[in-house]
Amino acid sequence: MNKLTHATVELLERRWLKTATVLAVRTWKPATFLEVDLHLPDCDMSKWQQSQHMKCKVGLLAYRDYSPSGWDADTRTCTLFIDAGHEGPGSQWVKGLKTGDAVAYLGISSSHHEPAPGKRMVFLGDETAIGHFLSLQQLAGKGARIDGAIALAHKHHQDEFARYFSGLGLETLSKGGAGNIYAALEEWVSGVDPADGDDPVFYVAGYVPAVVRLRKLLKGKGYSSRQVRCQGFWD
Repeated sequence: MNKLTHATVELLERRWLKTATVLAVRTWKPATFLEVDLHLPDCDMSKWQQSQHMKCKVGLLAYRDYSPSGWDADTRTCTLFIDAGHEGPGSQWVKGLKTGDAVAYLGISSSHHEPAPGKRMVFLGDETAIGHFLSLQQLAGKGARIDGAIALAHKHHQDEFARYFSGLGLETLSKGGAGNIYAALEEWVSGVDPADGDDPVFYVAGYVPAVVRLRKLLKGKGYSSRQVRCQGFWD
């Protein structure tokens, strides 16, 4: 990048970027998944009715979207659940965060996923979808009917998830081998029976090819586009 372009980018960023402060960082074992608590003084969370995406600056001209969850509108705090299991600027950035650091973000916008009142909500995804699913649970409120499955790469992460998020009602699955790392999710979906008649709404999120395949499987079982809501996070 030449000096003129660099200067132009910095000028635009100074105009549009907002700043959050890291309150705490918690690392799972192995250290490829992290929880980051943030204070966002400029963010009004009281009007959120859909799951949100926060576009964080993770490097020079590099941004990554993460889903705020566990937010408190009064204190303007939230938690980001970030998968750092892949090499890249996002993983390097989150692994370097510590309490008191400033986090620059371009904005927060809707993912267009919202709860389905009165319906059974079925969540299907991987590590990158944890924050997304937790935010939908928070929006749905007490009494919401939620179940589904989540595929995680590490056995200890499966145990951690089952321990801390048992209220989410998701079955933890292993991603398995590299040949088809999402075979377990596909097998779970193959066991879904539309004849159950409970008119569920599926929220499919995470690895883009897996999202596409799971959507196709669900549509093949007769579920409509209204019942299958998809969000790809990485490919």
